[in-house]
Amino acid sequence: MHLYPLKFKAIAQERIWGGSRLKRLFEVETNKPIGEYWVLSGYPNATSMISNGTLAGKNLNEIIAEYPQAYLGQSKQDRFPLLIKFLEAEDDLSVQIHPNDEYGLKHEGDYGKTEAWYILDSKPGGEIIYGDTFRSREQYLQAVADHNIKPYLVKLPVSADDFVHVPSQTMHALLAGTTLIEIQQTSDVTYRVYDWDRLDSSGKGRELHIEKAADVMLYGSKNAMVEQATDTKRFAIAKTEHVLHEHLVTCPYFSIEKITLSDKSYEISLGRQGNPDILVIASGEGTLEWTEKEGTKPSLAIKNGDTILIPSTISQYSISTTSKITLLKTFY
Repeated sequence: MHLYPLKFKAIAQERIWGGSRLKRLFEVETNKPIGEYWVLSGYPNATSMISNGTLAGKNLNEIIAEYPQAYLGQSKQDRFPLLIKFLEAEDDLSVQIHPNDEYGLKHEGDYGKTEAWYILDSKPGGEIIYGDTFRSREQYLQAVADHNIKPYLVKLPVSADDFVHVPSQTMHALLAGTTLIEIQQTSDVTYRVYDWDRLDSSGKGRELHIEKAADVMLYGSKNAMVEQATDTKRFAIAKTEHVLHEHLVTCPYFSIEKITLSDKSYEISLGRQGNPDILVIASGEGTLEWTEKEGTKPSLAIKNGDTILIPSTISQYSISTTSKITLLKTFY
């Protein structure tokens, strides 16, 4: 059987802070607020379904079990190690923090979460919460007791095309009016620190995780480590009249590159030979083409919102467009 690039059906996740702007893109019909569209997920309770070709109807974990070298390659986890999402924040998300692998595996039986955000859109003067100024656990716990968290939160301006790396143990929150692509470790471990005093219809607030958050926070001078981690060293890998290929970040869990292509074809090699590539289409449309052993050149139409898993058996492929396309390429 010829193994080929896979597309997936997005999994819509209702969130109280979600909205409706991305529903049309992902063909979702509901009146409920949707905050997250999981576009590539091996997570047990929300596993992506293949939507194209002879493997359509199978899920990601099934094809990894059948073709582990092609669609998983070398990974520390036996499941797909990355989770890809589109996020839409109509309202502010809770202020939260994620553990590292060591703490997550010990206390939650799951991996920690380092993530990265590519900003698609933001309202004028848009901001996110990124970092904090707590000097000690005691100061943090006192601020919680005094209901006085907000003065310690650090805000970072954001706008379309910005990129933010969020290592584990970083206090953070998306704020209203932001849409983005998120690339993260496969983990759903989140410690909620503050939820803007929101109450549900029964007058209750969402659960907070004050003590666990205190365990994993970086205090005082350690916060400088988080600030340094945001230096993603964005630089051009290739730049011509038609192509801008940028490096955005490389960390222990993933590498991310951005490719903007206008009216041209562009050859791309796997980010790491023996492992798959993931392409996330941020805007525009085009064609993905690759060469099979017999010399045939199949192609696949790709457009805004698509996420494609390129098997490791295809060492090189090309993207072409007659207009303009912007995509993220990630690998591990």
